[in-house]
Amino acid sequence: MKRNTKNDQEEGEQEQEKKEIDIMEKLHRQKMYLIERCFPKKDSRGSGLDQKQFLKVMLEHLDYNKNSQEETKKITLALIDLFKEIDVNGDGTMEWEEFSNHIIELGLLRNDRSFKNVIKNYFPAEKIKDVQKHENGVEKVYFFEKLKTLVVLERDSPKMKIYNSSNSELIFDVNAHKGSVLSAEYITEQKLIATSSNDLTINFWDQSNFNLKQILSVPEIQLCMRYANWKATHSTLLYTGGSDSIIHIYDTQDLKEKGILSGWNPFFKKDSQQYGHSSPIGDILPIDLQNTLVTAGLDGNICLWDITTNQPKKELRGHEKGVYSLDWSDWSQMNQCLISAGLDHEAFVWNTYVKEKIFLLRGHNHPLVGVKCLPHTPQVITADISGMVKVWDVRNFLQIQTFNVPTDEIASFTLTYPKKQIVVGSRKLYFYEYDEPKDQALTDEKMCLKILYNQTLICFITLHPDSVKTWDAKTGKLQQVYRELSVGELTAMILDQRQRKLFVGDSEGRIFTVNIKNGAKMKKFERHNYMISDLCHWTSDSNRRLISCSREHVVNIHDEDSQDPHKSCRYKMKQHVGNVNALNVRDGSDILISCADDCSIYMIDLVSYRQELLWKANYELKKIMFLGNNNCIVTSDSIGNVYFIGCLESKFKHKLILQKQYQAISLTNQLETFPVTAINYYDNLLYLGDELGNLKIWDLSKLMDKVNSYIVESKLKKDADSFITAPEYQQEDINQVSNRISQIFNLNDIKELAYYRKAHQDGITYIDVCKSGTYFATSSFDCCCLIWNFNQEKGQIEKIGHLILGHDPKWGFTIDEKTRQQEAEKEADELLDELKNIELPKGQDKELSQPTTQSQLMEKLYERKQIKVPDKVELQLGNINDKDKKDRARKILDYHKESKKQKMDLISETQQQQYLPYKDVFQDNEYDEDEEDNYNILQDLQEFKSQQLQGVYSSKNAFKTKSIKGQHRGKNLKVYFQQYKQKNNKMGMCQSTNSLKLQTTDMQIAPDANQVTQNDLRLVTKQSINTDTDEIISHLEKLKQKRESLKKITLKHEPQLIRSRPTLTQSLHLHLNTIHE
Repeated sequence: MKRNTKNDQEEGEQEQEKKEIDIMEKLHRQKMYLIERCFPKKDSRGSGLDQKQFLKVMLEHLDYNKNSQEETKKITLALIDLFKEIDVNGDGTMEWEEFSNHIIELGLLRNDRSFKNVIKNYFPAEKIKDVQKHENGVEKVYFFEKLKTLVVLERDSPKMKIYNSSNSELIFDVNAHKGSVLSAEYITEQKLIATSSNDLTINFWDQSNFNLKQILSVPEIQLCMRYANWKATHSTLLYTGGSDSIIHIYDTQDLKEKGILSGWNPFFKKDSQQYGHSSPIGDILPIDLQNTLVTAGLDGNICLWDITTNQPKKELRGHEKGVYSLDWSDWSQMNQCLISAGLDHEAFVWNTYVKEKIFLLRGHNHPLVGVKCLPHTPQVITADISGMVKVWDVRNFLQIQTFNVPTDEIASFTLTYPKKQIVVGSRKLYFYEYDEPKDQALTDEKMCLKILYNQTLICFITLHPDSVKTWDAKTGKLQQVYRELSVGELTAMILDQRQRKLFVGDSEGRIFTVNIKNGAKMKKFERHNYMISDLCHWTSDSNRRLISCSREHVVNIHDEDSQDPHKSCRYKMKQHVGNVNALNVRDGSDILISCADDCSIYMIDLVSYRQELLWKANYELKKIMFLGNNNCIVTSDSIGNVYFIGCLESKFKHKLILQKQYQAISLTNQLETFPVTAINYYDNLLYLGDELGNLKIWDLSKLMDKVNSYIVESKLKKDADSFITAPEYQQEDINQVSNRISQIFNLNDIKELAYYRKAHQDGITYIDVCKSGTYFATSSFDCCCLIWNFNQEKGQIEKIGHLILGHDPKWGFTIDEKTRQQEAEKEADELLDELKNIELPKGQDKELSQPTTQSQLMEKLYERKQIKVPDKVELQLGNINDKDKKDRARKILDYHKESKKQKMDLISETQQQQYLPYKDVFQDNEYDEDEEDNYNILQDLQEFKSQQLQGVYSSKNAFKTKSIKGQHRGKNLKVYFQQYKQKNNKMGMCQSTNSLKLQTTDMQIAPDANQVTQNDLRLVTKQSINTDTDEIISHLEKLKQKRESLKKITLKHEPQLIRSRPTLTQSLHLHLNTIHE
């Protein structure tokens, strides 16, 4: 049952992660430009889309089944949440910059600060040593997770040694072959270990006692083996690669050869039709997620094979030398990549959807011996023959650690898990252990300064000196960690009113805003000179203020909407003469209170900035807050006194109503007075925590009833100089009541409801009450954050959850998800009904969305080229000298007129089949448009993340300019033709003729290249009205002959051609597709 529960939890985590990026998966890269056009221009009034307009635009352009009401509702719910997430300012509108920047930040998933699992260092194992004697040194070392063992192969040795991976104890020493053992693999289904040797055999061994089960003869020496369990074909296969450059396929059920993978013919000259490897196979890697088998050879090529057809898919070229190590990183959907290593000094990172490498892991000075990805982590390990080992983070391809193995040369290495170890093979085995957290029962390895419950996002937020963490309130599991938010240690945080933003302060006086969902730093505020001690947020109809205090005796009131971070402070209150310790704003009002080490309490009007000394104590005041909407304040001092002071409309204003000592049982079991270190109030209950970790709850209902019964009824002064909290009192009545305070109030007005001794092992730093129920959360210096339930009937405080690095199996925090879901669905249904009567926003280009006529289509295309649209679009016959060509051109125009009257197919399917051998005339072999252009925006963002580190993109705007705004150029020009065809099925040859003019009149290249382009396009256009297939094939043969010269011309004029326009071959390809359609 425990195992099933764990699996359910893991599946729930995966489902939650998938839900978060669902919109990203539906957002096709080609739609980003169209979405941008729906947003208003920057300089226009109302420069954003409201929620309804945003939903209309996104539902129109996202890729999903629009006929499914259920899926539409799910997408709508996700879009509503996305709008609220992006609109952190709460102004109800969204601009293009906000949307695109958020998509990029979300797509990078996430930046370095958001990594939940920070990569730590490896260090030499102290208790694990290899004491066995190795005659010729270790050649290869393997780790098999199911067996928890290491398989060690020595150089030129027929033996196979089996070690315990936990303590390096030798378990078996097996004479495996007559010749040298070259490789080993574990077959999970059959529970067999396979070994290959230069004696031309593959032996299969029982995993329990290592008895020989079967011997398989092979035609050539097999250098590597890899087991694959394919879900798509429901088959389990063993792939082997040898010195004959052929990959052999064996069925693991009967251990018989099923087929081979080979397309290389050494007797043919190498050209585009040659697939496979021309040298021995170095490594084999199955990628079940993509139904792809990856093979690497000593020829430097990496080949991708389709496992359903056993046919080649593509080749990845980039290595200059041999490749003999492959691995696949599946840390997250945004971090899936193929990594290869070999004789080159760099490891290559590949996106299997494109043919070019996306990154190089540089830093080694010698050939690499391998690359390994640690499963379920972002760690990538590389090592070279000199003994240098590097640890990389696949999320940003940054180098985390480098260490050297104390040996002259290493031959191989492997990784063990779940206990993370690096095992290096040289003259002996070297073990390196990972610096795992020593105590998984902690919230963090550093103290917890504050904990907040976010009711909007259903999560807990914890503050630590070097990080901010978010935890799923439904499961208690860690969601995200935002590190490196500031240079100084973090000291304070507060949520905004909408609970979408987090304001954070540090030990050096910095204040900034963080997006809770992705950890992005949004805005900075004017800096203090000393440590930020507390933060407070206040919002009114027209103002939004952030209030901060520090150890410099100053309270700053910041304008949250200020654009200049150095001038965000609207007012500085300097009444205190000691360190300001705490701030609080009364709910629903504009009154702020502060307390300090000067023993004073000041009240500030956040509108007029008038200040008033409310009360002064004899000792330093550490905590303060309003008791809800009651006219009373509670504060505590440094020696354990808790004070209740009247304020605002109370007749006891400026007066101490009641004083009570906080007492608890000490370590010596004596009742003693201790300072209160945490305080909070909700629904007549006062929650208190002390420096020993004790918790208490006081009932203040009787006290508050008495306070509210003595309210001053007065008329406020209307002059601007008056302080809003200074009404015209009937002073005589107040004096009479004040003299009777001791008679009205007594300690019996405060009732202690519950006491929990040693709730924490150290002082409690903060208490946050969850307004949705009787739950509350506490943080402490003991590095723990706990969740509690107050059972008022029993008068008991019950622990229901613990935020820990592992997982609390007794997590008991419950949320009414059904009600929340019903409310969200109701909102979605109402919006969907309203959207039916809303038109799609036109934005910057009102006619872009769907061109309906030939003139509109041409206008858009010419507008893209930034040239004037001719009044009459027709073929310029004056530029054609040949009489026959002029006649054919006239026929084209005549045919266009006829085609508008009746719909007819230009080329039949039979004729199209005959054009297939000439496909390479119109499409360059190194560019596969159908495959490489058919993916969502996530792939572009993954490329941006890697290329940003290389300096290709200097900013988000550079990426958007190239990848989003530039999509309507080049090869994506075809989108406009497709839209035009959907609206006008009878356009006939008009599109082809206008395409011809468009392609030939705007290419600013040399005359010779321009002439070749015109001729080629005319030839293709001519064939669209010629039914003689032989003649068409003849012309295509001529085009094929011109291909080489065309490529030379394209390369010659590459700077003018490829920056913003399609290449000539892409133009021809586009043109032919148009004719076929």
